[in-house]
Amino acid sequence: MKEKVYVDRLFADYEDSPEIRDFKEEIITNLAARIRGLVASGLGDEEAFEKATAELGDITAIADELGKKKRNEAIGQMYMKAKVPFTKRTAGGLTAASALLMIAVGIAFITFFSRSDNTALYYVSAVLLSAACGLYTYFGLTQETAAHYAMKNTRALLYGAVCFVGVMGAGLSVVAFFSSGAEFYAAIGIKSVFILPAVCVFIFLVITEPKRQKPWLKALVERDLENSAYFHKDMVDPVKAAKFGVMSAGLWVLAIAVFLSLGFLFTWRYAWLVFPFALAVQVFMTSTIFTRDRNNKE
Repeated sequence: MKEKVYVDRLFADYEDSPEIRDFKEEIITNLAARIRGLVASGLGDEEAFEKATAELGDITAIADELGKKKRNEAIGQMYMKAKVPFTKRTAGGLTAASALLMIAVGIAFITFFSRSDNTALYYVSAVLLSAACGLYTYFGLTQETAAHYAMKNTRALLYGAVCFVGVMGAGLSVVAFFSSGAEFYAAIGIKSVFILPAVCVFIFLVITEPKRQKPWLKALVERDLENSAYFHKDMVDPVKAAKFGVMSAGLWVLAIAVFLSLGFLFTWRYAWLVFPFALAVQVFMTSTIFTRDRNNKE
């Protein structure tokens, strides 16, 4: 078949692959159909063949792109599927964190369902839960993954401490607020002492966060060949991450201010509705910041 010989010669220098074979078959089929149409219109076999092949254009450029895409997809899939085993240190830390989490939940459930008035047990549960969150954060960040190098111990420890302090502040303030006889101002005081400093340190860490992407992922992102790789880069972009952190902090400071204002000026019964609204705004903000210009870059 003359068309097949012609196409095979065009692709003689290309490595055989399923993509290239499918592409060749499609070209041969279309080329043969075009030749038959030209012959039916009155052209000779040779003239029809030359005219049809001239109309193909530079198909080798498409083949180059297919080969390039295949190579990068193979590299990306190879690394993404590679599993970096947990170190004994990480496995031990995550196990300890899980144990603390189960103990914290167990204490809270037992205290609640036994209708005990021992508020101290709720405080203990909140502290243990905070410790578990801090350990999860620290050991998760210091574990190397297929896409990222492990974070340095000092910075990971700061992230863990921020998580511990922030979660503990939230937990203690909730316990203080719902405990019998506890003043609302005590809950606000706890938030001010724990949560606000934690938010400030977190913002600083995010703004100064160095890139930990591995070279293969960085190369894939820069060439924009896979949507998942591009989205991953978008999510860890330091400028966008810093912008998101600052806007989030401002949003929640504003939400707390509105909550207090509504409570003092009107009623505490409905003031809490500010927080679900703020959470919805943050979800929308996340989608907007990290995905709004993705289509323009693809």
